[in-house]
Amino acid sequence: MPVKVDKEARKDRVWGNMQKCANTFAKCIFVNVDNVTSKQICIMRKDLRAIGAFMVMGKNVRHAIFANHPLCRPS
Repeated sequence: MPVKVDKEARKDRVWGNMQKCANTFAKCIFVNVDNVTSKQICIMRKDLRAIGAFMVMGKNVRHAIFANHPLCRPS
């Protein structure tokens, strides 16, 4: 059984992935999806890998962005 990672560590990992992508790629797109099956996501990820793209996904990606943004962190 996988070890459960605390919420702050997960947000930091997502933030790190997003920063890595921002430094690697010239363009990005944010997409909100509802009612999408895991099979559909799997197909999209496969197609994106074929063209050299990378997908960062998660339920709380925007929370990770705002939690790690310098203007949103408490002083």
